[in-house]
Amino acid sequence: MDASQTYLVSDGEDVSTPELIRRIATSLGRPARLLPVPPALPAEVERLLDSLVIDSSKIRRELGWTPPFTMEQGLAETAQWFQGSGNHA
Repeated sequence: MDASQTYLVSDGEDVSTPELIRRIATSLGRPARLLPVPPALPAEVERLLDSLVIDSSKIRRELGWTPPFTMEQGLAETAQWFQGSGNHA
């Protein structure tokens, strides 16, 4: 293993930004407040709304890495920590 390597990690589930917002809201027990956006968007905004796709095949292949939990599990644990920390509005 070369310590100078960069590895991208992913649970293998690609979601759009709106779907991620929905899942975070669900984990927090709150409604997702999404606004409709006109279809003619500048490229920068469209990039933000598209799915973030991570190819984690390198770390899986070279190091045998597998995600320790799913996105749903991670969001639920993060929401539980956030709600217990007193740092929410």
